[in-house]
Amino acid sequence: MSIYYIAFGGNLGDVPAAFHAARQCIEQLEYTDVTASSLLYRTPPLGPPGQAYYYNAVIAAQSELAAEDFLDALQMIEAEHGRIRAEHWGPRTLDLDIIAIDAETMDTKRLTVPHAHMQNRQFVLRPLCDIAPSWQHPRLGETASQLLDSLLQAGESALPKGSTW
Repeated sequence: MSIYYIAFGGNLGDVPAAFHAARQCIEQLEYTDVTASSLLYRTPPLGPPGQAYYYNAVIAAQSELAAEDFLDALQMIEAEHGRIRAEHWGPRTLDLDIIAIDAETMDTKRLTVPHAHMQNRQFVLRPLCDIAPSWQHPRLGETASQLLDSLLQAGESALPKGSTW
């Protein structure tokens, strides 16, 4: 059984409701249990200008599913919630990314774990620190807390306090 860390993002429609529904769908996957949920954060958009602010969160889920099967399930959940992949970093109803799987590394055509840019994204690290501050990046050797501290020390403004969802 593996622990999957899944980043949630979205900025179209009722995003908190989409997050709740997606978390329930993940909980209903075969051989899968959601074990932790971060706070919910409101963050500025990354990508094309003129977008609404995003909501971001991270959950942990234990699952016996293989990584690419888990990815397939997440992409189905995104599609069920109206996700359309039209523009890179564009607006979306729901984005579900596997950001880490335990302390594993993986590089396939479809999946890179840990997520290649997670160490540069406070909107991923801040919620990850809510649920797994001591998770250690297998390639960089630093914990989630240390990675977040590095961003903050480099001058990035801390995200406002999150809320429950």
